[in-house]
Amino acid sequence: TWASGATGEGVVVGVIDSGIWPEHPSFADDGSYAAPPVTLDDSVRSSCEFGNTTHNPADVAFTCNNKLIGARQMLDTYRALIGAEAYEFDSARDENGHGTHTASTSAGNAGVEAEMYGIELGEVSGVAPRAHVIAYKGLGTLGGFGSDLAAAIDQAVADGVDVINYSVGGGPSLTGADDIAYLFAADAGVFVATSAGNSGSGPGTVGGPGSVPWITTVGASTQSRFYEGEITLRDADAKGNGKGKAKGKGETYVGASITPGAEEAALVDAEFAGGDLCIPGTLDPAAVAGHIVLCRRGAIGRADKSLAVSVAGGAGMILYNNTDDDNLFTDTHHVPSVHIDNTPGLEIKAYIASTANPTAEIETGETGKWKPAPSMTIFSSRGPNVVAEDIIKPDITAPGLQILAGMTPVPEPGAVPGQLFQAIAGTSMSSPHIAGAYALIKEVHPDWTPAMAKSAIMTTAHQKVKDNDRVSAADPFDMGAGHLKVGRVGKKRSSFEPGLVYDAGFLEYLGFLCDAEPSALNPTTCPFLDANGIPTEATDLNLASIGVSQVAGVEVVTRTVTSVANRTVRFRPKVQAPDGFDVSVSPRRLRLAPGETASYEVTIASSGAPVGEWRFGSLTWKGGGYKAYSPIAVKAETFAAPDAIEETGAAGTGSFDVGFGYSGDYTAAPHGLV
Repeated sequence: TWASGATGEGVVVGVIDSGIWPEHPSFADDGSYAAPPVTLDDSVRSSCEFGNTTHNPADVAFTCNNKLIGARQMLDTYRALIGAEAYEFDSARDENGHGTHTASTSAGNAGVEAEMYGIELGEVSGVAPRAHVIAYKGLGTLGGFGSDLAAAIDQAVADGVDVINYSVGGGPSLTGADDIAYLFAADAGVFVATSAGNSGSGPGTVGGPGSVPWITTVGASTQSRFYEGEITLRDADAKGNGKGKAKGKGETYVGASITPGAEEAALVDAEFAGGDLCIPGTLDPAAVAGHIVLCRRGAIGRADKSLAVSVAGGAGMILYNNTDDDNLFTDTHHVPSVHIDNTPGLEIKAYIASTANPTAEIETGETGKWKPAPSMTIFSSRGPNVVAEDIIKPDITAPGLQILAGMTPVPEPGAVPGQLFQAIAGTSMSSPHIAGAYALIKEVHPDWTPAMAKSAIMTTAHQKVKDNDRVSAADPFDMGAGHLKVGRVGKKRSSFEPGLVYDAGFLEYLGFLCDAEPSALNPTTCPFLDANGIPTEATDLNLASIGVSQVAGVEVVTRTVTSVANRTVRFRPKVQAPDGFDVSVSPRRLRLAPGETASYEVTIASSGAPVGEWRFGSLTWKGGGYKAYSPIAVKAETFAAPDAIEETGAAGTGSFDVGFGYSGDYTAAPHGLV
C-alpha cells in the first residue's frame, strides 16, 4: 500500500483515549512533515497540554510539532468528580499506555526501532505513517464519563480531524452521548473506527458505540507473526520427561513471549506453593524463590500473576490456559514468562508431579508463525447486535493480538516501568488498524463520505478467517464482512478501487432510528422521511451488509449502489443463500457509468429454515474485474407484526403489515387504547 502511494500524507487522525506520550519516537517530527492542514483553537482549552509539573514532576513540558499537532485533556467531568491521583498526569500525557499504543498503531512514524527489556524487535510503523495526529485524553485511570467522551468527539470534529480512532466501549446502545456525537461526526464527514468490545466469545456481546450503524465496528483476529518463547524441560539426568524433542535436552514447548529468557532453574507447580492461580501475596517464597513457576489462567490479570511470582522471588513463569481455544498473549511481564495452551500446561504439570528434580529453561527472542492466522480471538465481541438485530456487527475484523506499538515509560502502579513499547491485545488494538486504513483511503479519495469508505473496506475484505477454535470458519457475527485487506492504490478489488460503494447519510440514519429507536426522534421526523422517500426500516438502511432478524415467510430489502469504477461496468450478482432460505436479486444486471447509482431488491424467502436460528450467506456483485462482497445474516420467524400501532384522531382506521412464516389459521385480538 505504501509503495503504491498511500501513506496518509496530509490526513489528520484524532485518537480519543488515555492520552499520549509525546516524546515517543513514533510521534517525532523529523522535519519532513508539512504544516498541518488545520489550525487548532486555544481559546477555550490548550491544544497542546503538557507540563503540569505542579501535579506530577514527571510531566515535562512539550511543544507540539508537525507530526503530533495537538493533544487535549478532555476530562472536565472526571476531574470534577474523581480528581487525579498523585501518579497520574493532570494533562494530556498518558500514564496508562493505551492511548500511546493506539495512536502509534494508527498513525505512528515508519521505521521506528522497537525494543523491550533491551531486546531488539525490529522496526515498527503505524498503518498511516505520514498522517498527522491529535490526541484527546477522554479516559482517566478508572474509565470515562459520557459527557467527557462526547465533548472529545465534538472537539475533534471542531478541530477538523479526518479520522477518529475510538478504542473505547461500554454497554450496547443507540442513543448514548457518544452514539449521538458520532452521528453528527459522520454528518461532518469524519471517518470513525471503534472497538467491538472484549466480551466474547459469547453471542450478543458487541458493545456501544459499536452497536450503531454510522461508525465502523472492528473485531479482533490473530496475525501470522508470533512472538514466541521456548520452554525446555529437564531433570537431574537431563532426560526431560522421556519424550525428548530438542537434541536430547528434554521435552520442549513453544508459547507466546516477549520477555527475556530464564536460565535453567528448578520448576515448581504453583498449586503446591500457595495456589495455582498465582494471586499476589499467596505464593510461598520458600517454595518459589529462584524457581520457574507454573501458573494457571484465571481470577486476575495475566501480568498480575508474574508480579506475584516476582514478589515471591521467582525466576520465571509458565502460564497456561484453561482451554486450547483461548489466545496466547505477549504481556509485559515482571519476570521471564511464556504463555502456553492448556494441553501443554497439563503435560508440564504432570512432568513436575512425576519427576524428582524437575527443571526448566526459557528461551525467547524468536519470531515465529501462527499457522491458524487469521483466526478470531476468543475475547472479540460477537453479534448479533442486541439493540438493532437487523444491523450486522461487527462490520469487519483486523489484527488485535500481539500488536507491537507504543507504551508510556512512566506507567501507573503495577505496570513494568521504563518500556517505550508493548505487544498487547484487544479490540482496542484492532480498531486503530481500521482508523489507519481510513487515513490512507482519505488521502486517495478525499471526496468520499464515511459510509463510502466503510463500504469500501467491507466489500473488499477477505473471508478466509477461522474462529477462535482455530479450525471452524468464522461467520459474520464473528468477523463482519471479513478481514481487512487494503491492497494497492489503483488496483481493482482493493479498498481504494472497490468498484461499487454503498452510501448513507444523516437522513438515512434517522430513518434507521425510526425503526430501531423511534422514541429518540421528534414525532414529525419519520413521516417527513417517509414523504421524501427515505427508508424508515432498519433492514433497508443502505449498508454493505444485509441483516433481517425476522423473516416470516418472505422479506424484501432494498439497497442502492454507486459506481466508483473508472469506466462503465456491467455488474451481475452472485448469491450464496443461507441454509433454509431462497434468495433472489432484482434486477439481475446493473450497468453503471462512473458516478451512476442504481437500486436493487433482495427477496429472502424461508424454505424450511429453523425458527429463531441465524443463518448466513452472501451477495457479491461482479463485473469489470471488481468483486463487491456483502455478508447476509437472516433469522426465520413464525410471525411478524409491529409491537404497536399508533394512530391519532377521534375516529378512523389504520393499516399495518403482518408477515406469516407458516400456513394455517391465526387469531387477532385488539389491545388498547393507550
